[in-house]
Amino acid sequence: MSDRFLPRRDRANAALDKCELQYDGFIKLSTCELSFTNRAGNRATLTREIHDHGEAICVLPVDRNRGVAMLVRQLRAGAVYNGEADPMILEVAAGLVDPGEDPEEATLREAEEELGFRLRELQKVAAFYVSPGTLTERIYAYLASYTLDDRVGEGGGLEDEGEDIIVEEIALDELGEAVLQGNLRDAKTILLIQHLMLSEPELFF
Repeated sequence: MSDRFLPRRDRANAALDKCELQYDGFIKLSTCELSFTNRAGNRATLTREIHDHGEAICVLPVDRNRGVAMLVRQLRAGAVYNGEADPMILEVAAGLVDPGEDPEEATLREAEEELGFRLRELQKVAAFYVSPGTLTERIYAYLASYTLDDRVGEGGGLEDEGEDIIVEEIALDELGEAVLQGNLRDAKTILLIQHLMLSEPELFF
């Protein structure tokens, strides 16, 4: 494999020089100064507001025998802010990695909380940034397997966290068509469905 896809700190020799915390709530917002070596070989500085949201996971559970996947639908504040006619976003189950957890543990916990299912055969697809210009959040994306026998609860999320989640099973061919038609609005969901379409096209076509 080409080394162009491997991490190389020496390209920019970047350093975080100073950060001042501006807000500490559900997110942390800081004003930070960083320095780096630019293309001309000179040291340069940048000031950015950094939104720290920790690490997160997302998972697309698939029942291959029945040809369906399990997704969730929930109200998203960003969609409300943008004036979306329908702010209930259809997406894969997701959540933050709690302190002391690894991403796989967080994935299994979130699946039980949101979906009410104990997932099997976790397969890591990627770890990616959605908006690395200012957002620290790195998302670990997984595929998983399940059957109806794996139900362990009602799902729907945690009431004390304000979650009100609708769980939906959707046929894989319908999901594939939704991706191709541009009818899905959530990036992590599109990524996982496209990965499954490429790696197991027989499930869709």
